[in-house]
Amino acid sequence: MKALDLVLNGVIIVSATVFFAYLGLLYDFGLFTTLPELITRPFLDLPVLQYVALAVFIGAMVVKLPVRKVIRRENLREEP
Repeated sequence: MKALDLVLNGVIIVSATVFFAYLGLLYDFGLFTTLPELITRPFLDLPVLQYVALAVFIGAMVVKLPVRKVIRRENLREEP
């Protein structure tokens, strides 16, 4: 379960970064305005990715709640 929690943390970080990069693009700041075009072009060609990133972020946060509960239960069982 701890491995799943780590994977969910990574998914949350990546999806939040992508979503906030698109948000920053609207206001002319952020990641997509500073990175080279070679990196940003695939993202800018598919603006629907911002909604996919937001949905993945929300989904990972929802899944993380029961995972945390299971980890807490496991930790309580291990303590004498």
